[in-house]
Amino acid sequence: MRQQPIRTLSLIPVKIKITMTENIPLYQQLAPKIRELKILGMTVNEIAERWKISPKTVRKGLRWRSK
Repeated sequence: MRQQPIRTLSLIPVKIKITMTENIPLYQQLAPKIRELKILGMTVNEIAERWKISPKTVRKGLRWRSK
């Protein structure tokens, strides 16, 4: 006859380390400043040239809205 109880999965102690690694896209990081420069009258190409990024990144920054 067995003397020890059977260990089930719920009785086995487990430690899990969860790390939050957010890779925020560049266009999201720059979106507030891009909108500000656009309001001041700069074109998409001027903003892209100033920061040495693609015009596509600037356009995505203009479209992106934080939640």
